[in-house]
Amino acid sequence: MANNTTVSVDETKLKDFSHQVAGHGGMLHTEGKKMLIKPMVQRELKFYEQAANNPLIKPFLPEFFGTLQLSQGFSEKAEQSASFPINPHDKETRAEDTYICLENLVCRFENVCIADIKLGTQLYDLDATPEKRARMEAKAAVRTTSLIGASVSGLSIPGKPAFDRKELHKLTLETMKTEALIPFFAVAETMVSAEYRKFIIRQFITELEEYREVIRQCETRMFSSSVLLVYDASKGRYARFLGGGKGVHSAGTQRSDSGSGSEDGGEDAEDSGALLDMRAIDFAHGHWVPGQGPDEKYLFGLDNLISILREILAL
Repeated sequence: MANNTTVSVDETKLKDFSHQVAGHGGMLHTEGKKMLIKPMVQRELKFYEQAANNPLIKPFLPEFFGTLQLSQGFSEKAEQSASFPINPHDKETRAEDTYICLENLVCRFENVCIADIKLGTQLYDLDATPEKRARMEAKAAVRTTSLIGASVSGLSIPGKPAFDRKELHKLTLETMKTEALIPFFAVAETMVSAEYRKFIIRQFITELEEYREVIRQCETRMFSSSVLLVYDASKGRYARFLGGGKGVHSAGTQRSDSGSGSEDGGEDAEDSGALLDMRAIDFAHGHWVPGQGPDEKYLFGLDNLISILREILAL
């Protein structure tokens, strides 16, 4: 959808989004869990609206349904009860009481495993003040951001609390593998099988390689943006997949091999029986920059993430 659509929901049926592992706080979801409601940043809204006209990148983003205006009292109450911490600095760029409505990427999974991987060597935006730029450069320097253009921002596996974000920010290139990504994929082996672990990693590599080819053709700058890797550590779901019942990933109407999904999204979307999903998310600092070529700093991180997954697959 190129033009912004206004969405209406029953505020009394909105719930705190408990699966958030990184990014901005204050997210909600609808009662049926199919739609994610995120505090709006004007730049992110503009990015999604422009992406709607790009058939290459659109399949790799959450479906965008439009914007939603909530009452002031409800917004304040939602922020106070949010399970994920809200950064006071976020309020400086957010449109008060206005939200963007997106596809909920995790609602279809049973035993969901979630990894938020921030890509790119530059965390600050084009219009960042010298102070903000210095602060973001300092953050990038102590994380794996400056070194490889990729860092683990959030991680969640079934039965355990989400990984502490402050600890994730301390990861080195080696511990990013040994303490974050290797354990993340080990759940697939523990809860399903060694075969499934390799299957999931191979599939993510394939998805990321396809996405990389798209980004090479897009003239964007996506500072502090992430890719979300989501998979289901469900033995029953994998068995149904092997039996020919469902497809690999949940972006069925957008990427051809899932064979399931909903064209209109929202509350009518059904469980596709998918095993995994990979999407690019978080565009509060995203831009379309015609004539300036692809984002090489972002591609550098994407290349390195793919290489790391190949290393883990070989273990």
